Parts: sequence; C-alpha cells; structure tokens
Amino acid sequence: MSLVQDEVLKDSLKNFSDPGPVYDCVVFHDGNVWRAVVDAKENGDLRDAPVLTDYKTERQYATFSNQDKCNYSVNIYDDGNMLCIVVIAGSHGTHVAAITAANHPDEPALNGVAPGAQIVSIKIGDSRLGSIETHHALTRAVKVIIDDKCDLANMSYGEAASYPNIGRFVELIREEAVGRHGCIFVSSAGNAGPALSTVGAPGGTSAGMVGVGAHQSQAMQQAEYALFESVPERPYTWSSRGPTLDGDVGVSIYAPGAAITSIPEYELSKFQRMNGTSMSSPNACGCISLILSGLKGENKAYTPYRVHRALVNTSKDIQDQFRVGFLQVEKSFDHLLTYHSYEEQDVDYVVQIVERENARGIYLREWEECSKAHTLTVKVEPKFMKDVDYNKPDINEKKLAFECRMALIATESWIRVPEFLFMNGAQRQFEVKVDPTQLTAGLVHFAEIQAFDSSCPARGPVFSIYVTVAKPVELTTHSFIKFDNLQFGPGHIERRLIHVPAGATHAEVVVRSSSGVNVAQSAAKFVVYSTQLIPHLRNDYTKQGYMFRLGKGSYAEAGAEEQSEVKRFSVYSSHTMELCLAQYWDSPGAHSVTVELTFHGLQLSGATTGLRTVFINGADHITRFHVSAPIRREEGLSPSVSLDILRKMVRPSESVIKPLVRDRDSLPNSRLMYNLISTYPFKVEPSGKESVSVSPRFPSLNNLLYDSPHEVLIIVSDVNNKVVGYGDVYIKKFKLPKGDYNLRLQLRHENEELLEKYRHLPCVFDFSLTKAQTLEVSGHWPDALAGKKHPFPTVLERGDIKPAFVISSSDHPKGAKPGDLLVGEWKWGIPKPDGPALSRIIYAIPPEQIPIKEDTVELEEEIDVARQLAEQVRDAQVAWLKKSGSAYKTEKDKEAAAVARKELIAQIEAAGHGKHLPFMLAQLDVALALAESADEATKEEKWKEVLAVSDKIAGAIDQAALAQFFGLKQVTLHGKAEAEQKKVKKEKEEARSALIAALKARCLALVALKENSDEAYNHLSQWSEGTGVTDWKSVGVYLERERKQGRLGLALQRVNSWLNEQGGGTREGASNIKSAIAARRELLHELGWSVWEEYELRWDGIRLPKGPATF
Repeated sequence: MSLVQDEVLKDSLKNFSDPGPVYDCVVFHDGNVWRAVVDAKENGDLRDAPVLTDYKTERQYATFSNQDKCNYSVNIYDDGNMLCIVVIAGSHGTHVAAITAANHPDEPALNGVAPGAQIVSIKIGDSRLGSIETHHALTRAVKVIIDDKCDLANMSYGEAASYPNIGRFVELIREEAVGRHGCIFVSSAGNAGPALSTVGAPGGTSAGMVGVGAHQSQAMQQAEYALFESVPERPYTWSSRGPTLDGDVGVSIYAPGAAITSIPEYELSKFQRMNGTSMSSPNACGCISLILSGLKGENKAYTPYRVHRALVNTSKDIQDQFRVGFLQVEKSFDHLLTYHSYEEQDVDYVVQIVERENARGIYLREWEECSKAHTLTVKVEPKFMKDVDYNKPDINEKKLAFECRMALIATESWIRVPEFLFMNGAQRQFEVKVDPTQLTAGLVHFAEIQAFDSSCPARGPVFSIYVTVAKPVELTTHSFIKFDNLQFGPGHIERRLIHVPAGATHAEVVVRSSSGVNVAQSAAKFVVYSTQLIPHLRNDYTKQGYMFRLGKGSYAEAGAEEQSEVKRFSVYSSHTMELCLAQYWDSPGAHSVTVELTFHGLQLSGATTGLRTVFINGADHITRFHVSAPIRREEGLSPSVSLDILRKMVRPSESVIKPLVRDRDSLPNSRLMYNLISTYPFKVEPSGKESVSVSPRFPSLNNLLYDSPHEVLIIVSDVNNKVVGYGDVYIKKFKLPKGDYNLRLQLRHENEELLEKYRHLPCVFDFSLTKAQTLEVSGHWPDALAGKKHPFPTVLERGDIKPAFVISSSDHPKGAKPGDLLVGEWKWGIPKPDGPALSRIIYAIPPEQIPIKEDTVELEEEIDVARQLAEQVRDAQVAWLKKSGSAYKTEKDKEAAAVARKELIAQIEAAGHGKHLPFMLAQLDVALALAESADEATKEEKWKEVLAVSDKIAGAIDQAALAQFFGLKQVTLHGKAEAEQKKVKKEKEEARSALIAALKARCLALVALKENSDEAYNHLSQWSEGTGVTDWKSVGVYLERERKQGRLGLALQRVNSWLNEQGGGTREGASNIKSAIAARRELLHELGWSVWEEYELRWDGIRLPKGPATF
C-alpha cells in the first residue's frame, strides 16, 4: 500500500459517518391485501424474512435483529405506492402504556392499573424531529381514535400555547372524538410548574379533556425514590399549575406522577422509573378504564361529560390552592351508579365571560384590573353529545326537552352572584360582581362560582366558573422590594405578585439563606421562577427559571456565613410579574429565605418594528436614538450594536395544491384534505471551511402547534434531493456547508381556498455570521460626522435621556444584498440578563456602492458605423450559436438547429470572422454539448469534432507571444499609452482564457476517445494552475491519467478533495456531483477496498435519492 493510499484511508476513517440501516423493501399484492417484506439482514435473501401487512389488519410485527432488539410494523398506503415502516421514537410510549394496562399473568404485581384493557398504539412522535409531535400525526391520531372506536385515549404529550382552547387538533378532539364519538380523552397537564399559568396544551388548556397533574405519596417516596426521610404528600414541584390564560382551572385532577414499569427491550432493561405528568395521565386513564369496565358490567350508559364531572366532584381534597383533588376510583364509580338516572349529567356547559373576550373563567392579574370592582356578564350554554351518524341532526330534540333549575354559590365573599338560574336548551346569561380591591396585594386569591342542580345538590356542582385574582403589589420605592424571612419546608411554594414599574427592562433577584447562621441545616434544592403573561405570547417565552442548592458545602454548618444566589433576567414593564420560589418536594428540612428584587431600566427609543426591536436604515449613515434610565441610576454603560444574523426573504419558486391520499390523510367522516407544497430555493455562501447555521422562519406560522388551524412540515434538501433536515412550526437551526438548497413547505387544510392564499407566502432565512458586524455608537453627532471617537456616557442618572448616534457601515457580509437585513442586538456593556435581549436591532442593507469612475484617457478611434453594425450582428449570431447545442430538446428542433447552425457558421466565416475568438469558442461549446449528449453510434465522431475545433483555436493563438507577455512584468504607463496598454492586456487575457478552454476540451476529447492525454494535460497545466480542483471535467482528465499510471490512491484523493470543496453543491453542478460519487465508487472497486465500496453503496440511496422526500 502506498503512502497516498494510507493517507486516503486515514482521511476516510476520520470522516466516517454511519448511514444507519439501509434496507431493501418489496411491496406486493397477494390478491387480498398489500404486503411488504423488509430485507432486515441486508443480504438480499428474503426467503426467511417476515411478510407483513397493515398492523391493524393482522397485528403482526417483526424485529430487525436480535442485536438491536428493535421491533417494527408496517402500514401500506396509496395502492402500494407508499410503505411506512413504524418504529418507536423512544421508551416513553412503552412506559406510559404499561402504566395503564401492562398485563403480566404470572407476576400480577407488575400489572398496570387496568391490565385487562386493550391498547391501540398511535404514534404521534416524529422520529425525524427527535420524537416531537407534529400536526400531521395529531390529525391522523384523531381519525384512528374514531375509526377504532376507542373508549379512552391517553396523551402524554404537550407544549406551551399562545392561545388556549383553540386549534385544529384541540377542536377535532373536543368536537369529534369526545363530543360526537364519546371517547374520554385524558392528557398530561405539563411539567413546567410550579409557577401560575404554566399548564401546557392540550391537556391543561383545552375543554373536553381530563387534564392530569402529578402527585406524590409517601408510599411512592419509599418504593420509587428510596428517600431516607419522609416528606409531605403533595403535588410535585414541577407539575404545571393553572389557571389557563382564559381563566379556566387548567388541571382537572391529580394522579400518581411516577412509576417503575416496562420499557422497550432495546434498552436492555425490563423496567425503569420515570416521573412526570406523562406518568400521572396514563395512571388516571387506567383508573377511568376500571370505572368504565364496571359501568359496562352493570350495563350503565355513560358519556365523557358525565364521567368527567364525577371524577372532579368525588376527588380527594389535597389542600391544593385551586381546589383540584386527587382521583378516587371507587367514589367516582359509586357516584356514577348512584346518580345514573340524572340525564342532565350528559350535558356539558360552555361558559363565556363576555367582557373578558369570551374567556372560560375570570382571571385578574394586571394592576389596573385588580384595583377596581368588576361587573361581568356570564353566558352559559348547554352542550349536548352529537350523534355518531353525521346525517342525523337530533340535537334539537335534546335541547327542547332539556330543563335544569340551578342554585348559584360563590365560595368567597368578594364575589356576588344571583341565587338561582333556570337553564333550558338555549344560552342563558347573568351578571356576577368580582371585587378584588380589599384583597391582600402580592398574593394569589382563588374562588369558584358553583352551579348546583337544586333538585339534587348532593351530586356536586354541574359546572363551575373559576375566579383567580393574582393581585400585584406596587413598589414603594422606584426599583426595590424585599420579602423577609419566608419559611420553607419540602414542597412548599411561596408566590409574590409584583407590578413591574413602567420603563423596567430587566431585574436582579437575590435569594439569601440564613438558616445555617445559628444552627446547622441540611442542604435543599430550590427553584425560583419569574413569569409574566403577555397577550398572544406563549408563557414559556416570558418565563425564566433557576434551580440551586441552599445549604451546600460549608454553608450548612452552624455559624456559617449567609449564602446568597443572584440571578438576572429580562422583564416587560407595566406587566405583573410572579416571583415563585419553592423548596423542592424531595428536599427535607426547614429553611428561612429572604428575597430581594431590584428592577433596572435601559430604554431605547427609535423606529420600532416589534416588541423591543428598533430599526436602522443603513442608508441614513447616522441614526439617532434616545437612551433613558427611567427606574434608577445605571452605571458601567458602554453601548454598541452587534449584528450576527443575515436575514433574507425568499418567495417560492414553485407552489402546488393537491388533494391528499384518503387512506393516510383524511378527516373524520372521510372529509378530503389538501396540501400545499411550496419550494424555496436558497444559497449558503462559503464561510471558510465552517458550516453556516441557517434558520428558516415563517413568522405567521411559527410556534403555533396545538393552537394552529393549519398543519405544517418542512424538509430541507440539497441539489440532489439528499435530505439535510426536517422541521415543523418550531424554528430550527440547520448546519449547512456552502451550496444551493431547497426548502419545501407543506401546509395542509381541508379548505383549498384558504391554502390558495398561502401560495406566495415568503420564507425568512436567518444565516448566522461567523463574525458579527459591529456598529459604533457615538455620544456626539458632530464627532460622529467627523469620524472622531466620542463614547456614550458610562452613567445615566434616573430620569436622564441622552442621545446616541449609530454610525452605519459600508462593509457588509458576503452574500448580503440591498434589501436584506442584518439582525442583532444593542449591547449595553453590562452583564447580559437571561431571556430576550433588552433591545433587538434590525439593520436594512443600503444600495450597493457604485464604483466611481476615475479620470482616464480614452483611445480616440474613428467610428465606422457600418462595421459597428456588422460586429453587433455577428455578436448576436455568436450568442445564439453558443447556446444552440443544448437549447433544443425534441429531435425535430435539434435537426432544424443543426441545419441553421451549419448555414450560420458558413455565413460568419464568409464575412471574414472565422478567427474571431468568441466565434470559435461558441463552436467549441456546441461541439462539447453535442459530444457529451451523443449516443454510442455517434460519440466518436462528435469527440473528433471537439478535437478539431480545439486544435483550430490553439492554432489561431500565438502561444509564444502570449507566454512572453505574461512572463514579463508590465511597466505602469500614463495617458494614451496606459489606455493602449489596458486594451492589449484585455486582448491577451481573452486569448489565454480561450487557449485554456481549448486545451481542456482537447484533454476531454482524448480521454473520451481513449487516446493518450498525458501530453495534452501537461500542456494544459502550463497555462492553468489547479485545473483538477474546481472543474470536474478537468478532474476527469486527471483521473484517467492517474488510472493509466496505476496511481489509484492519488486519483481517489483528488475525487475526495473535489467533493469536499463542493459542500452542498450548486444547481448547475448537481450532475457533476453524481458523476464524482460514481467515480469514487469505481476507484474503490479498482483498489479492492470492498468495505469502503459497500459503505459508498449504502450512502448512495441517501445522497442520491430518486426524488424528493415524502412528507
């Protein structure tokens, strides 16, 4: 083995990337159903391979291998044109299912809550996105729930949402799965607690669902956590809390939030402990399964509304702040049996508070609304179960027959309600008065307006209106507030609501623990959260959370010094902030904590374009801002503007709307769905050897999952359709090398007209810059104009307003065009607070600079009008000739072009332009195009024509004179001599370019004709350096030369080098990349490196797929 081959092998090992399993699959119809075979052994022998069909048809599955122990099943769609191989995306789903219904007949102690329940597995986690749920999967899941007539559905998934109780999936579940087909939908409330309003969608934010929080008991502490000291039973610290943004309670019930149970075999472990509301939800689902089993055994009909109300009304009081109880199976079952005759239980009630944008509850949180009494109009409308038959509108009969006399009770004295309410099948409304003015500021106050059936109040409330007042305290100083000696134990939570002063942009919280100053203490985990609710903004965008340990190390010793933790974070002025501090549920011991909160404000006034975002027009040269400190004295300022993102806006190059395949994608009742697929071409500019982070964005669609009316998925691929990444509604960074790429957006909806409005939707591409561009901030306009340094003041007194001047730059990143934007932030020179930037900057790139024409002497030549006209006609003819070899596709057009070309060449030569270099180069381009597309019968003839034309060009150029010209140093001249010198230089450079093109073509022709090309290649190398790196055709010549000499290692090294230089490839060079990959595989075969040849073959299906990836 040569040294070069050794180097190639080392580089191959260094760049090795496992393509993963690559399986051949065969799909066929056996006369009854479609079936599939997967070559899981990857040996081409299918004789022993399992033959599978849709899982729901025969419930068959297979295992890829005993080594990976990964099971799979299949679904076949679109008359056998689409095979879907289904594998799990993680162990989470198996664990959840086992909590509900694991069945171990030989070891019943390992059983789930309802071991007799039948499980329908619906995968909503997309493995391409790291198991996150997608719109597509959620919609398909609803269809499966309905088609398979599921009694219950558990969903241990969820995300934050900007809008509660709306969105495509939420409405499909509420109106179809629950409201029409009677499925009881149970879902996790989220793990984002303990702050207020942290419940996630869909479980904690949506009507019609049983939202489940996570609770821990002393039995769990011992069996699952092995705690050495018992702690109080209560909800987990991290379990999300209500209320929802529209005032509903958020959590329906609590259930055990941890379990040790089954996980997939590929984990090489039978059981694992997991905790979260993902575990409490299937526990509750299993409990409800027991209740339903008992009702079916007693032949008692039920509806989701009836069961939900029984669960809530019989739950155990656990002293929860929002009166949410712990699920009780027997009491719920007894309740359902005892009151089964009351048909009113099969009605749900839709509550709307008119003055609160039709919210489901009353949630007062901001300063103004907590400082006055409110008279509010409540609308209540009964909601009846729809008939499963879509053509049977029998709800009107139910409405006509419905009557219920209700008694209304407020649980707190600061709420006044009417005494009675008569409900019939229509909407009713009444007024309530909520007076928070006398409530203690800084704390949370909760109450209910409960409606009881006056004929049977023992059943419990038939509906409740939840009232939450998170009343903020106003600062008595401009910027500071302190909470002394807060007492904590395991799981204890302290909330303080603070009115953030106007002008505040960030805050500093100091948590001081003095528990160990006098006596020894045990260390304890604490969490502190800052949350604010901004309209139409997800709660996780305004939340900052921290975990730390108090009493760590020597701080726990008696007589130790005071321990303090300092955190800085962004805030939004004039909005109520909750400061939530909690000792973690499993941390024993008592702790005394003091909290100090200081607000700061640095405001930037200018042309705003959004929340905390200001605009700079780069064409303005100098942009004026006003900087103020409205809260307190601010020190250590040293402002600058740092722009680290290049933003481009791209319209789709193609946009197509088509109906989706019904057997894979349709709505309940088989309603047809459409999908819009838009293609966005974009380019990643080279950035040294580094890849560039690219973040595609669709601002109107991003960050809306459960609360979105649309379904969104994106695929990013290179010029050969190799997928480089998938995305959904969440903004994602793709690390991409230089090259051309396509982003395809799929938008789905049943309304074709709605999709039509999105056909020209722009995509925003954010490219991270390797080096941020910095703009200078001056404190003095005249000095900024004069180019003198004048720093902005380092100190602002409270109330100061100072001007700041940002100086635009004439240098912009590579690839930036006029109209593009640079995005970054205004840096203040102080420690950066956590959370959103205090001030974002958007900078518009101005028009490009036009080179200023220098005073030069032009050669005076007498104009010959007739000659000038003849040359322009000739140039137009040459332009057509140059493209004529590849511009025509049909045989008829090609034949006509050949005749016209022959006549044109004769005409140009007859006019005396036969040795005009552009004319000869055009002939060369035509000859090359025809030779490269020629069939076997004419290939030799066409390549000989290339040889003839290339020799003609080379012969027309005085190569000796050309070499002499470029070999001599040119003396700088002036005046007419300089103009003459420039003219000569231009002509010589054109001649050299023509010679290089001719010599390259000669090399290619000789290789194609299988003649010796060494001499021609050496001749080319004298005129062109690096011919084998950037030009694939030249690389091909080099490869043939090295192959003939037996230097296969050098040939392979050159191919690898060329491919590495291409990055993602260009649109024009896509076919060359395919050729290079094929050449590499051939060289590996010739070297006998079968392992690496097989490696390349496995990658081929990924690098060079036959078409775009399927959504």
